[in-house]
Amino acid sequence: MEPPPPTTKHHILLLNAPFSPPTFSFPHTLTHLTNTTVDSILPSLSTATIAITAAVHLSHTTITQHCPSLRAIICMGTGVDNISLSACQERGITLCNTPSQNIASVSEHALALFMALKRKVVPLHAATLDGETWAARKLMIGAWEGGPPRTNSEEVLGVVGYGALGKGVAELFGRNGMEVLVAERKGAEGVRGGRTAFEEVLRRATVVVFCAPLDEGTREMVGEMELGWMRRDALLVNVGRGGIVEEKALVRALREGGIAGAATDVFEHEPARKESCPLLEDGVPNLLLSPHVAWYSKTTLDGAKKMIHDNVEMYVKGKPQNVIIQGTM
Repeated sequence: MEPPPPTTKHHILLLNAPFSPPTFSFPHTLTHLTNTTVDSILPSLSTATIAITAAVHLSHTTITQHCPSLRAIICMGTGVDNISLSACQERGITLCNTPSQNIASVSEHALALFMALKRKVVPLHAATLDGETWAARKLMIGAWEGGPPRTNSEEVLGVVGYGALGKGVAELFGRNGMEVLVAERKGAEGVRGGRTAFEEVLRRATVVVFCAPLDEGTREMVGEMELGWMRRDALLVNVGRGGIVEEKALVRALREGGIAGAATDVFEHEPARKESCPLLEDGVPNLLLSPHVAWYSKTTLDGAKKMIHDNVEMYVKGKPQNVIIQGTM
């Protein structure tokens, strides 16, 4: 595909953004599409020079064959695993993200998932609501099959992925009284100061929170062997990316009692569906799920909208920021 000619007026395509479009200072037109599929956006992509996307998958084929005018892609959030990096490089398209805007929200959601899982909030709510179980059992402490839950001062947190999100999780959980272990990269030859070997973290932690992005180094980083390292009374929480923890292996560990419980806000394929997601199988015990909403808060939306505005403005001025791939246009 030939590079597009120089433009004096940009056409901006805003995809699935959970806020009203920012106001830009340069000549442009703007189309805002919500609840989109890839097929439905192809006509609009064909004329867009700048695409702003929230969780819309732009494949190699989509970018190279259907976006003749595209010069820049701005992703809402830190992760860019929904964008074909090779296509951006081939086409000379600039790719930017909006890092660190959701740290407080995702950290709090991780803590909420952990506390709800540990305190059996969902099953105890159901048992109370049915109006029969509590009356029949009298004392509901039997909900904790492995004995009473720990208080936070007795917990050992293992953080896997120590970027901005991992630091936020470590700080928040630490403020709640937990000992914090920061995992070294899996397979690293040495262990940096302030970190603990990956395997040791999984063996020692009573709760492991995954905060890593999805890339070739983290894809399926935790499978049957790694789950086998974990304590049988440990909990696993994933607020990083789906695909880091093998879903089939996690289901097996839960069914066989290899770990005490798991909670995840992220899935290998999203939206998760019964036919493609082992975590949605019937009867998986001690599993708590949320539909990739950990990022959602007023703070996140306000910060992301401002950073998207600034990213676009700086790109148009020829000074792109938060660059993942530096384009040639």
